[in-house]
Amino acid sequence: MKTLACIAAMGLILFVAGVSSVRSQTQISEGYTLVKTATGPAVCLGRWVPPRDVALPGVCEGEMVDLNHFNAVSSRMTADKLDQMLLALSALDQKLAINNEQIKQLIDINVKTQTSLDEQVRQVSDLLHETITKRFDELPEKILEDEAFKKEIEKLKADILKEVETTIKQNKRTQ
Repeated sequence: MKTLACIAAMGLILFVAGVSSVRSQTQISEGYTLVKTATGPAVCLGRWVPPRDVALPGVCEGEMVDLNHFNAVSSRMTADKLDQMLLALSALDQKLAINNEQIKQLIDINVKTQTSLDEQVRQVSDLLHETITKRFDELPEKILEDEAFKKEIEKLKADILKEVETTIKQNKRTQ
């Protein structure tokens, strides 16, 4: 009986060792199944079907590729993708440079336009000021003989000039 128990224990140990050996032959990493084969590690590029019996190997429903070959192909594909991304980023950089130059040109044009408008407003303001002053100064002397009337005309002139200046300043702020 002791012998039977010893044989059963040894059988159980061998069974567990066999199962763990088959399980340790495969490893899943980043969606690929790595398999230990007689020639070295390989990658199953399809679906890995584990064995039903611990004594049998599993089956790859797809292509089995040597790990070194898989690494080389994967590295090449990664390099190609990186080159494509670099080209796309380079094209994007060129387009951004063109857009930045166009924006700079628009800003320069806007500054020149604003400067030109400011100059025109200043010229119109000076012209209005001169015209109003000239018109009031050309009033006949007979009208200006009355001091009270002359003071009212001077006040009217100052009010008009002040209103012109206020209107021009308000227009500058709204531009």
